[in-house]
Amino acid sequence: MVFPYLLLLPNQQTFAQQTITVNAKNESLNKVLISIRDNYQIKLSFNDAKLAQYKVDVKETFINPDQALKFLLKDLPFTVELVNDVFIISSKRININAQKNLLVGHVFDKTNQESLPFSSISINNYPITTDLKGNFSYLTEDSVVRLKVSYLGYYKLDTLVQAGNNLKLELSQSSILMPEVVLSSTNAEIATNANSSSGNIKINQSVGEDLPGSSDNSIYNFLRLQPGILAAGEQANDLIIWGSSRGQTKVSFDGFTIFGVKNFNDNIGAVNPLMTKDLSIKKGGYGVEQGDRVGGIVDITGIEGSKLKPSLKIGINNLTINAEASMPLFKNTSLVIAGRQTYYNLYNSFKINQPANNRNGVKNVVDLSIIPDYTFKDINLKFSGKSEKGDNYFISLFSGKDELKSAFSTNQQNLRLVGSKDENNQQFGGSAFYNKVWRNGAISSVTLANSGLDNEEVKLTNLTQEKNGAFVKTIDQRFGNEITEQSLKLTYQLPSTPKRSYLMGFGYIKNKSVLAFDDVNPLQINNTIFSKRYFGFSENAFFVSQNFKITPGLRADFDTESSKLYLQPRLSTSYKFNQNFRMTASWGIYNQFIAYNGLVDDEGNFRYQWTVSDGNIIPVYQAQHWVTGAAFERNGFSVNADFYYKTTEGLTRFVQNMQGVRNIIKGDGRATGLDLLFKKDFKKHNAWIGYTLNNTEERFRRRGPNHTTIYQFERAPQDQRHELKFAALFNLSPFYFSANYVYGSGFRSPKPMDDPNVNVLPYNRFDTAITYKIIAKKYQLDAGISVLNVFNTQNLKPNNVDRIPTAQLTTINIYSNAVPFTPTLFLKFSL
Repeated sequence: MVFPYLLLLPNQQTFAQQTITVNAKNESLNKVLISIRDNYQIKLSFNDAKLAQYKVDVKETFINPDQALKFLLKDLPFTVELVNDVFIISSKRININAQKNLLVGHVFDKTNQESLPFSSISINNYPITTDLKGNFSYLTEDSVVRLKVSYLGYYKLDTLVQAGNNLKLELSQSSILMPEVVLSSTNAEIATNANSSSGNIKINQSVGEDLPGSSDNSIYNFLRLQPGILAAGEQANDLIIWGSSRGQTKVSFDGFTIFGVKNFNDNIGAVNPLMTKDLSIKKGGYGVEQGDRVGGIVDITGIEGSKLKPSLKIGINNLTINAEASMPLFKNTSLVIAGRQTYYNLYNSFKINQPANNRNGVKNVVDLSIIPDYTFKDINLKFSGKSEKGDNYFISLFSGKDELKSAFSTNQQNLRLVGSKDENNQQFGGSAFYNKVWRNGAISSVTLANSGLDNEEVKLTNLTQEKNGAFVKTIDQRFGNEITEQSLKLTYQLPSTPKRSYLMGFGYIKNKSVLAFDDVNPLQINNTIFSKRYFGFSENAFFVSQNFKITPGLRADFDTESSKLYLQPRLSTSYKFNQNFRMTASWGIYNQFIAYNGLVDDEGNFRYQWTVSDGNIIPVYQAQHWVTGAAFERNGFSVNADFYYKTTEGLTRFVQNMQGVRNIIKGDGRATGLDLLFKKDFKKHNAWIGYTLNNTEERFRRRGPNHTTIYQFERAPQDQRHELKFAALFNLSPFYFSANYVYGSGFRSPKPMDDPNVNVLPYNRFDTAITYKIIAKKYQLDAGISVLNVFNTQNLKPNNVDRIPTAQLTTINIYSNAVPFTPTLFLKFSL
């Protein structure tokens, strides 16, 4: 039960030496307690109706409130407890076996009944987190506990509850309704929740909806503005976190792996934002439940759909149409379907131009910018439900396809260049999930997942003499690559207590990579590699005190192909100095059994392929993370800092010379850096500044001059020393303004013979947007304009450049445009 009558005064009191005088004759107990409260400013909580049934006849003086209350309640069926300076008077509980009280709860959205995953719970100041379906369980010796619940974008809940209840906690934007009491709050979680543990960020996707950029990629628009997540270079198909190489960050949606976060010109991402509910970003130093990567983790939870009434959302912009429909099917079930399709090419396809060359002293280089024709479509389908016993389940399916075609014809200094490039990507994913809260409070879940990516590329370039058409060079490259993953994962979590919490799990993962065809090695057609492994993990969290938490854990992966066991111990700690300041630290060993290896030629052209690690030619990655963090928050202002040091062993790179001979070189890497995030929430507005200081280095054994061997650390291709970000969102309802700016100090030249300490070009981009919203009872309409790269700054995409050596020129660079000045009109409608 939740107490229907709370008698609380705001002043903090120390009760140790406060004498209490009680003088009552045949007076109701509730009135006597009210008199004590008013005369001595003591915080009391009790059921007024129940205590009114008892009469008091006493004239005594007591040395403190505790003695007075125990005397008044002597021989009555009540007990008194002091919880956070509040004396709680409740009915005595008969507990024959002296067992602890079990508190079980479920946190969900009041409006549409959506579960709120990974909500922050505080029970008598002990922090826990709900699971994927918003469930939690807690064992306590107290009969009454103070419960605080918060979730990004929702008002906080702070109340007292009776232990032993199965709570249904509804959160909303205005009030929180619980049995017997309605509580309102003016405090809400807005934007992000950073540093709950080392290197972790929690994001509510809805915050990114009003940022500049296409609404089809609001997830990436928001991620790129967080410190530690690389924005410069506009990575087209990956997320680079804390200096990790491509393929070392895992992105998952509803439990299945997304292998390509396609993101052409920041317009379209692989994950539909209309299907997204919650994002959890683990930049490093994370626990044992997450595996299979040595970089970061981006875990995305999809919506469940409304179980109350049908709903519809439609979004239209210059490039795509996006729609999502939800409807209840049977009792406590819902079906969601969403899809996107490009219908108009925003750019002038196949146009080629030469931008202003502002690369500060780079000679003998011609930059040619080519604009491709780009098409994209995807579909999501999800069925969710809840049984009468409270078990949760869902089936989530996804399919996406994108095609990029480019062609060019140009004359450059007596040469005629004619070329084309076609790229096709097909991606699929699916998962089935079942979650159960057992009678003893334990929470178990099982996830079955399957996903994959099929990539094909064809590139053709012809060079001839401009005057006579004489042949100079032909470059014909064809490449096909597939990667798939099937997995089964089971987890089991015991109820948390004031002293500890326990999580365990096990499962099975199968990966397959296929090199479908390769222009250099035609004999490698359908070269297939498998990896099958079993894994298990166990994690214990100990509360040494109410403010000090230590979480040791161990993960083990057994590779059946190599019959090798990989042990990955991990440890994290957190200490809360006070309500405003905490520090965290973590350490761990991480293994990765698939690799996104780079193939580089003499000109620095990179091409990447997914490959299953066989433990021999392609080693299994092993990384070690050291992370420490600190967080301060007060009056809507917060500062978060993370310092990290990472080492990675088992890096593989394919190097191809001008004769087409391909060699494998192996090496290792290290990254050191500092993330800073300053955030201010004021009224309904918020703004933040993010800064990353990073130093990422790699070393590979390679042949140097005079047949020497070079094995020394040099700047990695993804290394960028400084990155500064600013973002602001202003809520002037019905108008919403936003702006963001990103500066990057620049990458090294990818060409092997260039000086790695010289930056190619700094990165600068300023975006802005304005949205007008009409919110009615039955519908919502959003309309606005967004402008990317307001000042049309020339920015390079290092991973999207084709470098063509010629006899007359050192190099001709042909690259897909980084985001130019791009205005976007958008309209969103929801029922």
